Amino acid sequence: MPSYTTQTAGRAVSPAPPTPPPVVHPPDGHAPSGKRFLIAMLAPMTLLLLMFTVYPFVSVLWGALHRSDLTRPDDDTFTGAANFLTVLESPGLLTAVLLTAGLVVCAVALEFALGLTAASLLARTVRGSRFYLAMLVLPFGATPLAAYLAWRLMLNPDGGQVNTLLAALGLPAPNWTSEPWLARLAILVVDVWQWTPFITLVMLAGLKALPKEIFEAASLDGATGWQRLTQITLPMLRPLIAFVITFRAIDAARTFDSIWIITGGGPGDATETLTVSIYRSAFGELQIGQASALGLLLMIVMFVLGKRYAAPALRRLEH
Repeated sequence: MPSYTTQTAGRAVSPAPPTPPPVVHPPDGHAPSGKRFLIAMLAPMTLLLLMFTVYPFVSVLWGALHRSDLTRPDDDTFTGAANFLTVLESPGLLTAVLLTAGLVVCAVALEFALGLTAASLLARTVRGSRFYLAMLVLPFGATPLAAYLAWRLMLNPDGGQVNTLLAALGLPAPNWTSEPWLARLAILVVDVWQWTPFITLVMLAGLKALPKEIFEAASLDGATGWQRLTQITLPMLRPLIAFVITFRAIDAARTFDSIWIITGGGPGDATETLTVSIYRSAFGELQIGQASALGLLLMIVMFVLGKRYAAPALRRLEH
């Protein structure tokens, strides 16, 4: 095989690399501009955001600052902060706030405890873990309306599956939607049943991402399971935990459909949270302005919580 290396002054000299072909640029006007291309790609999503986010917000803000009474649709007088003052002076506002806060704290605490426990068990290589994981995801993947209607039927005092099972066990069969504390307990149970799988999946992903070498070294040093959990696992998952709890708390505070379908906000106002109060004010009393004002106040509180806790936790997760 011939050699293509030449000898120059006693040393081998490799040939120069081949000259790349010249780059031919398309004529002006035929190649799409990068900026125009990005604008064209982002335009549909921008229009959707304006349609489903900005316009509803402006509409609610306009309603909160005007009379917006459906009993007098022609009267749209500008009232300024009058609707906000009326809402803040409402006698049922404090009850709705306390009930919403109580449900959020209890639901998120139970869901996190159960979700972390389930994730810790599923993170281990045990037989049937995939089957248990698939069964656990079923409540989270169920259609909400169908699930809430099923729970309403199961909690029916006359022939419901829950009371039938309690009667078979020799236990009293209460009326779940007639007693205030039982109605609140029913709403809490349904929420925990539906959203515990979400926290389980998120925490399971976080546990799977942790390096195993740290836990193996801790085991060799004689650390117990509780010490590994409290001194290694939870500190390393702190940003994820903060984000999940804040996200779930904001979502739980705006829960409406399960409460309205199962109890209708009753008995009386026993399960009337802030979202139910907004609905009743808008579509029961036809006070759109007051409902808009209360909705804006709730949105501001949720925004502050998200900005204070969820956003920093998300930034720490990214790094």
